[in-house]
Amino acid sequence: MTPTHTPAGHGSRLLTFLAAVALVSSSAQSFGQGCVLARGAGHSGMMPHTTESGPWELSTSYRYFKSDRHFVGTTEQVHRQEEGSQVINRSHFVDLGVTYHMSPRYSMTLTVPYSSHDRSSVVRDQNRAIIERYHVQSSGVGDISIGGAGWVLDPTTPHRGNLQLGLGVVVPTGDEAVRDVFHAWDAVNNRVIGVERTVDQSIQPGSGGWGFNLNAYGYRDLGAGFTAFASASYTITPEDENGVPTYRSSAFEQIMGVTDTYLGRAGVEYLALPDSGVSLSLALRMEGVPVHDLVGGNTGFRRPGYSVGIEPGISITRAKWSARLYVPVAVQRNRQQSVPDKLETAHTGTYRQGDAAFADYLIAFSLSYRL
Repeated sequence: MTPTHTPAGHGSRLLTFLAAVALVSSSAQSFGQGCVLARGAGHSGMMPHTTESGPWELSTSYRYFKSDRHFVGTTEQVHRQEEGSQVINRSHFVDLGVTYHMSPRYSMTLTVPYSSHDRSSVVRDQNRAIIERYHVQSSGVGDISIGGAGWVLDPTTPHRGNLQLGLGVVVPTGDEAVRDVFHAWDAVNNRVIGVERTVDQSIQPGSGGWGFNLNAYGYRDLGAGFTAFASASYTITPEDENGVPTYRSSAFEQIMGVTDTYLGRAGVEYLALPDSGVSLSLALRMEGVPVHDLVGGNTGFRRPGYSVGIEPGISITRAKWSARLYVPVAVQRNRQQSVPDKLETAHTGTYRQGDAAFADYLIAFSLSYRL
């Protein structure tokens, strides 16, 4: 049985699948584009049950972005690009997921994430002149998540809309303390030397703390092949710090924090080619890291902020296969003042607000197969 029996039922079924893909498991990871702590490929694998499909579903998702646009608040630090001193993150994420549909209404999903990152920065001499650009890398399995979801209304009976709620847990299986060799200027000997340190928080595969996912997704059939949808996800992290040193100069930013993350989407999907299973979507997307966690402390180092973007998408569903492509494009980026920033401001009497590098866009692709 399908979740709706309206004339636009094909569009609603596909939308339900697509939006849930961005919800249950993937919300365990941050979706921030760049130095605002980015992890996760955006996989879930939640697909409405049909009589033609079995209870198991296998999914894989890929996500890529390059972040190199620095912001303090909503103001871009254009001088960083002009002088060539910007930090550049190139990040690749792959999620592997297995979903078990216990019934048309309830399901469970296990997600195993993997990521690979390259981060380049510059070395300056004692006169602040740029000497060279160097790279550090990290890769590995991230924080595994498991979650369940259920529809408020029975999806086997006719409804023009429905609401899905999800709850999950994130297990700190990823390495939060990957190290690499950094380049630094030795003013005594006037040369560049190598120094081993932990890599930046934004490219650590793991967060170093437990998390709990809260998810909601709703849709409404508008008729004529159009369906409106909205989704929200939030990951709660009770722990404040993970004990990993940052090697930053500020006395208030010495230890990395374990941060909450959030993602919200709202938009419309249109079933463009019903016979071919092709749908087009357009959504407004907001994702980021809050200044203050819902539970626990906030003194660990973090780059709080958010990115707002316009997200066009296309999906194709054929029999037991489904493929999806989304390319969110940023229209606003905001690096907010963190708690350590505020503590340093109060201590020194000089206002401080750190920067963060954001991406202009990201590419997210998913492929699923229902057994």
